[in-house]
Amino acid sequence: MAKSVKLSKTTRWVLTIGILAILLAAAGVVYSRQKAEQSELSASIAQAQWKLINYELPPAGDKGKLESRLIEANSSIAELQDEFRCYTQSIEINEALVAAAGKSGVTITRLGSSRGTSEVINDIPYRVFTLTVAAEADLLPSLIDFSTKISEAFPTASIESVAVHVGQDNKATMDLGLKIYIYE
Repeated sequence: MAKSVKLSKTTRWVLTIGILAILLAAAGVVYSRQKAEQSELSASIAQAQWKLINYELPPAGDKGKLESRLIEANSSIAELQDEFRCYTQSIEINEALVAAAGKSGVTITRLGSSRGTSEVINDIPYRVFTLTVAAEADLLPSLIDFSTKISEAFPTASIESVAVHVGQDNKATMDLGLKIYIYE
């Protein structure tokens, strides 16, 4: 059987005082950290109040200048949105071409695209993308299927040029020039 250890009264007092000293030291550290954080927050609040008090509204005569700057900024935003829309449409076109190639068993070897331009046809505004696509396949019917899938994906597209070459190894290549019209 295990014997229980009996501590003398002096040892108990020393342990109790030691534990209390550790707890007091930990409480002191926590208190000093909270005081430091409180002083930082007070400084931040004082600085924000100072900025708020010293903030001046622009003179009434500057209203016209500010409005003209706002018009310029809105114009710049509109131009950037048009450019972003153009890039987005170009990415969507490229994704559709890659999907059509994948479904047809064709490999696109080169893809070039112009930046979309605006064009009005029969009083209808369009964004026009001119594309050049080079593709290859093991069989000629795959390339024909690819061009059919492009026509299905872009019913408003017009094929500007087509050049098909069949090599001695029966590997077929096609160079395709497209114009894709997207309604604005």
